[in-house]
Amino acid sequence: MSYSGHVRAEEMRRCLGTIRDLMVQLRPGFFLLTDLSNLESMEASCAPELGAIMDQCSAKGMSTVVRVIPDPSKDIGFDLISAFHLTPPVTTQTHQSLAEAIKDLLLKDSPSEEPAENLSHDLIARKREDELAEAHFTTDARKEAEVNEGGLIDTSVSS
Repeated sequence: MSYSGHVRAEEMRRCLGTIRDLMVQLRPGFFLLTDLSNLESMEASCAPELGAIMDQCSAKGMSTVVRVIPDPSKDIGFDLISAFHLTPPVTTQTHQSLAEAIKDLLLKDSPSEEPAENLSHDLIARKREDELAEAHFTTDARKEAEVNEGGLIDTSVSS
């Protein structure tokens, strides 16, 4: 999951709905990567939904939460909320960059005989750029869909 910009409670409610829908596809033991690299702020009123997301993931058997929090001032209280919503044994890790988090996850998944040096910084940087571009596209598409709810805008007519 990636949070960016100013996150409001209504957005967090939609996120919780998406998480509920995706839970059927996950198997126990899954990892959750949470990226706060582009987070500017999150309303305090998001806490109940954030806790509910943790409850859902924990109930489904999440084994590890990997958090990317480059700016400690943007830590939105995950440790505190986790204490109430994550059932042990859930391992948590916090990294300052997405590249560090991905590298750590890949090392956990890779066979022990494969050297860590095979993961290039260019590959990590390209993966991050792809994910950011996809997130931006998804956000734009979601906003367009919200604006056009009810068919008020004819998207076939270009301006």
